[in-house]
Amino acid sequence: MRVQRFDVFVKTGMTMVCAVGIAFYVRFLVALWKERQPRSSGYWVRLRLRYVEDSIVERPERRKPVTRAA
Repeated sequence: MRVQRFDVFVKTGMTMVCAVGIAFYVRFLVALWKERQPRSSGYWVRLRLRYVEDSIVERPERRKPVTRAA
């Protein structure tokens, strides 16, 4: 009788652990899907145009290294 109760608790515990694992995995996949959706080909075009504009801008002057007394 005690062995059967113990088996029920073990099976219930394993079922709960598996259910939590599956829920976490589904939540993770949904977050990845939502992150991927807004990025269309227009995103890459805007990114590329921004890169071209940034490359045309003059480079800032180089700073001289600071020497510190020991």
